[in-house]
Amino acid sequence: MKAYRSFGLFGLVLLMFGLLAGLITSAWTSRYVLVHLIFGGALLALYLFTHIESLRESVSGRKTKYGTNTVVYTVLTLAVLGFINYIGYQHAWRYDVTEQGLFSVAPQTRQILENLDRDIEVFAFFREAEGTYARDLLESYSNISERFTFSMVDPDKRPELAQEMEVTQYGTLVLTSGDESTKVTDVSEEGMTNALIRFIAADRKRVYFATGHGEPELDPRETEGDFGQLKAALDNEGFEVESLLLATLPDVPDDSDVLVVTATERPFLEQEIATLDRYLDRGGRALFLVDPRAGAELIPLLEARGIAIGTNIVVDQVMQLFAGPSLGVQPIVSDYGFHPITEEFSERTIFLLVRTVDAAVEVPEGITVTPLARTSVNSWAEADIERLFGANEAVLDDDDLAGPVSIGVAATFSPASPTEPEGRIVVFGDSEWVNNSNLSLYYNQDLFLNSVNWLAGEVDLISIRPRATRASRIVLTESESWSVFYISVLLLPEIVLLAGLAIWWRRRR
Repeated sequence: MKAYRSFGLFGLVLLMFGLLAGLITSAWTSRYVLVHLIFGGALLALYLFTHIESLRESVSGRKTKYGTNTVVYTVLTLAVLGFINYIGYQHAWRYDVTEQGLFSVAPQTRQILENLDRDIEVFAFFREAEGTYARDLLESYSNISERFTFSMVDPDKRPELAQEMEVTQYGTLVLTSGDESTKVTDVSEEGMTNALIRFIAADRKRVYFATGHGEPELDPRETEGDFGQLKAALDNEGFEVESLLLATLPDVPDDSDVLVVTATERPFLEQEIATLDRYLDRGGRALFLVDPRAGAELIPLLEARGIAIGTNIVVDQVMQLFAGPSLGVQPIVSDYGFHPITEEFSERTIFLLVRTVDAAVEVPEGITVTPLARTSVNSWAEADIERLFGANEAVLDDDDLAGPVSIGVAATFSPASPTEPEGRIVVFGDSEWVNNSNLSLYYNQDLFLNSVNWLAGEVDLISIRPRATRASRIVLTESESWSVFYISVLLLPEIVLLAGLAIWWRRRR
């Protein structure tokens, strides 16, 4: 009978893994579960049948008593651990220990959810056993606000609901609030938060881009120097974006919430400058992107409102490994002013061929000018632009302004008429930092969108936005996913355990 002693241990192992697989997958009729339960039960039954007498004798022995105590204590310990896990499951709590908060929602998402003024319910249409990422994402949203709820819906089991909500593909999220609804197919935090912004917006504010002087185009998203991606980002913030040919209009339209003016090599006409002046006088909101060696006709307009535009280019001295210091004209900024646009904003942004923009020496009464972005202490504003481009060299001398220097400001001023709203201006000494090539670098997009939102009065949207996920992914079918699960979670540990038992049994003999 000694030959059957090992059958008991091997039978218990097979039964344990069979029961574990059945409890986790609920697939009690799967081949893996059935094979383990049948063979495990047979081995254990054979062991018990061949060792009835020895088991009977061992029940009354001292070892049995000690063994019984061990089993009781083990069961109690497992029961306590199970109770603790149950309490933890009922009262979920998370803490993200990653440096950049990779597993936490973005500050903008949290801010929007905390300020919800109505109930939002989301229906996530996924097949059974799919949509794990969507469930985790929506659960993180609902944990922040009680006004945000969601339901996972299998369209194969609830076709009437899918038809009612006009859902035609798996992986669709439907946001509802009262009689209103909208669909989301981009199941990511970026897509979900952008859809939420557009959904809860009372009305869409309008952003005009002045054109007619060779400004970057708004439509192409692939051309490096255009503003196509910038327009898409504004669309996601709930703005309506349109071009505006100033030369053909007597005034900036009254429905303009923000006017973006990009200074290029072609100058603005005198009548266009007068149009801009009248727009600002009546409390207009404008964002100026004034490149170096461009926009000279705009400088008096801005100086009249306390903003000084430098005729220079900012040079930043960069220390390179094994190469020593080198000159760069693409300063990286991490120093920001105290302003709603940059409140709690400590992320880096990068500019290209930027000029200084600062408060004038004498700011007119009723105007407040606040620096937004400053370069590093190793930088300076090079006044000799011809030497910089001609000889490709720059030296800090008496005519230059030592760093840190301001390259962007925000200004508020009282309009000409007391019945008009407060005027607001944001000016940056570069336009290339938000084109298609550079908008996604560092946090350029966030700084620009924060500026537009402040100009438009959308304070709730000033924050750090969700990062777009660009990681490569492997998409597995359902059968492939289960194969990976069985091999990694069940089969490999089982083989290791059985091999260990076999070696132990062989040495024991």
